[in-house]
Amino acid sequence: MIFCPLPGTPLITQGFGQTPDRYAPFGMRGHDGIDLETTDGTQVYAPHDGVATVKDDGANGYGLHLIIEDSKRRSILAHLSEVKVASGQAVYQGDPVCKSGSSGNSTGSHLHWTFKILKNGVVQNKDNGYNGAMDVTELTRLWLDQDLHHNAEYSDEAKPYLAMTFGEKEYVRRVG
Repeated sequence: MIFCPLPGTPLITQGFGQTPDRYAPFGMRGHDGIDLETTDGTQVYAPHDGVATVKDDGANGYGLHLIIEDSKRRSILAHLSEVKVASGQAVYQGDPVCKSGSSGNSTGSHLHWTFKILKNGVVQNKDNGYNGAMDVTELTRLWLDQDLHHNAEYSDEAKPYLAMTFGEKEYVRRVG
């Protein structure tokens, strides 16, 4: 199970696959995650168990970011102001692991969350145009429908991506 990395009811300000022109220079078809509105220094929690890896791209890309990974999944929490865990440290769902910020290629304080499915530690669907990232908004629908953690709200710009429909046996859909 995956939980929301922010307390309260998060506001999604940019959905998966949005603004393809902005992400083309990075070799992607669009935004490779979701952006959650925060103020600088908001406490961020581990969405699932895994091992932490701390990275810092400086003023580029994700800036200061935390990767939480196990053999089946990887979360990237990006544009951080502070990381509270060390590389190689085991983290557990719900642990306070970092604080939001605006590091890297960011237009303001927020939390960027990329989620990837792994099989035996290998990213699946790497050729999907998002380097294997999947639309984590499907997980936010679970928060709404089953109240597994906190509900999510969507900004006007992100709402069109909430309106996607899925076939009876379809759980993830490629955008674009």
